[in-house]
Amino acid sequence: MTTYLPTAPTRGEPSRRVGGSRALHPYALVTAVIAAVHAVVIGALGVAGYFYLDDIDMTAEAAKHPFGWDYITLPLNDHLTPGLRTFYWVSAHLAPYDNDSTVVARLVLQTVATLLMAYLLAQLLGPGRAALLGLGVYAFSPLLVPSLLSLSSGVNLVPTHIGILLLLVMHIRYEATRQLKYAAFGALGVLLAVCFWEKAALSVALAPLLTLLYLSRGGIRARIGALFRSWLAWLIYALPILAFFVVFLTGDYASSGKTPSIGATWDLFSDAWVGSIAPAMIGGPWTWFSLDIVYYSASSPGAVAIVAGQVAALVLSVIGVRRNGWWALRAWLLPGSVLAGTAVLLAAGRFEYVGVILARNFHYLSEITIALVLAEVMLLVVPDPDAVAARGRHGLWPPEPAPAAPAAPAPAGRHAAPDDEEPDQGALPPAPAGDGVTRPVGIGLVIAVVAYALSYGATVGSFEKRWVENPIRDYMTTALRDLETNTEKGQISIFDTYVAGTVANFISTNRRTSDIFRPVEPHLPAAVRWDDATRPMYMFDQGGHLLRARFVEEATSADRPGVFCAHPLRGVGSVTVTLDKRIPHPDSFLRLDYLSQTPTTVTVQLADGARRFAPRRFAETTLTTGKYSSLMLGTPNKAYDRVVVSSTDPDAMICLAAKAGRPEPAL
Repeated sequence: MTTYLPTAPTRGEPSRRVGGSRALHPYALVTAVIAAVHAVVIGALGVAGYFYLDDIDMTAEAAKHPFGWDYITLPLNDHLTPGLRTFYWVSAHLAPYDNDSTVVARLVLQTVATLLMAYLLAQLLGPGRAALLGLGVYAFSPLLVPSLLSLSSGVNLVPTHIGILLLLVMHIRYEATRQLKYAAFGALGVLLAVCFWEKAALSVALAPLLTLLYLSRGGIRARIGALFRSWLAWLIYALPILAFFVVFLTGDYASSGKTPSIGATWDLFSDAWVGSIAPAMIGGPWTWFSLDIVYYSASSPGAVAIVAGQVAALVLSVIGVRRNGWWALRAWLLPGSVLAGTAVLLAAGRFEYVGVILARNFHYLSEITIALVLAEVMLLVVPDPDAVAARGRHGLWPPEPAPAAPAAPAPAGRHAAPDDEEPDQGALPPAPAGDGVTRPVGIGLVIAVVAYALSYGATVGSFEKRWVENPIRDYMTTALRDLETNTEKGQISIFDTYVAGTVANFISTNRRTSDIFRPVEPHLPAAVRWDDATRPMYMFDQGGHLLRARFVEEATSADRPGVFCAHPLRGVGSVTVTLDKRIPHPDSFLRLDYLSQTPTTVTVQLADGARRFAPRRFAETTLTTGKYSSLMLGTPNKAYDRVVVSSTDPDAMICLAAKAGRPEPAL
């Protein structure tokens, strides 16, 4: 029997040879064009954006730590993300808050993912038009846009795509050759993916599904038998997942999990399909939703986009059934399985706090793009297992088989069956030959591509319009410029206040200016001192401008008339300096004025009622001698009404006074 190859040469087309450059160029060139156009589009959108809240927080956190196991395994909410932690550590230490360098990194990684997707599609379908159509849909899927424009999402998801695609490419090679080295390479892809995004473990199921549905022949028994024959590959793929979850389950990560309900799971599954995935198949959703202070939008398609998405999925299914029979619908099991697992995980996580809006957040749906694109193209063009195996063994252009010898006449009374093979119960009718890259393009395909491009442009444009309104760019650009300018004159001191709420909000771990600008301090012309009252002080305003500041008093220590040293500390002991009123608000400062006869190391505590607590800085410090000096004590988000100073030096002789207040720009 002559097996139909989706990429068989058309009449007049030169035959393909192993390593033949004439066969390589058309598919490779179009792949390169798709990757380049995609990089230009995403690059232009990316440089217009900037870091978002999570990016600022994680960059600031990375600058606090030496690189090592303790740092990369720090919980991120309830996630274990060593890959993401590694990226932010490198970014914080080499190019802090440099948006352009992160855009370049994302484009390089996404290009790798695009090329892997091109190879995977060519393995399955042959390096022809169907593979290129799938590649274009993948590269320009709206499901990828938010994850590429947002750095924190991109750092999670683009390496995840690379890992999943590497797994699938290597799995096809394993199934064709039965060489365990390819299963091991696939396991490395799994490890890469889960180190950046633990939800990638769901997409590992695509490998056995490909074996069951497309890489094996025959009825259900034969296909299940093929699954069992690859048991060692499943074990190898599971090893990095098991190792990852041993670390996960023994750490402090999944504290917010709960048993998912069937109702919540179904709500998430159905809403994700109706409001996100199906509209994305036509280049939607076109419109997005975000709150006033949120710039990372969620899918919010109108009725037309919702209906159009469902119609597109239905039409694609009908065409697949007409071309390839009802069995073609098995393609939907690929994205369906990953989406079902995603719904379960989301229902077990933050559903009770956030609700079904999770199903409209493309951050949680990005890696489903791989399975979705495979389903779309394999509805229309079903892979031939023999052709896939040949490409898995020999590369995308396997050697041409030798011409078959003339078949012997069939015995009398028996009809000749091709190659004496038993008919494949799951076999599909052969598609017409000529699926090569260079065959003339039909007008219908042109119309569909143009319509999709316009739809994609509308979707991306509306997302980008909101994304570039993010005020963090203006704040950080201004602040970094002013820091550079002012430190050119020498060391400066800055009040360590909260940054603007648009840069770090109440759920951010790092909210103070010293946290946010710690990554850039090593790159400044001179050092920055925080809360150092021995030199003129500056502060950042709500727009990121670095301005000279003055200390506005709100309370003072009670003095005793006619007494030179109202609050003395002599020798070993403590003295309490009480303010004339309690300071209730969290972002205040206490200025401790002192005159010390000898250099003395003291311990400083703030107090409120029975509570005592350390200030943010100078909890233990050495006081200088010779003239009146001051310590600027930042309060750790607590009210206070006095300060307690203690000494263990028997020679201590210190006069103390205190004033509480806040900084404001000097006029």
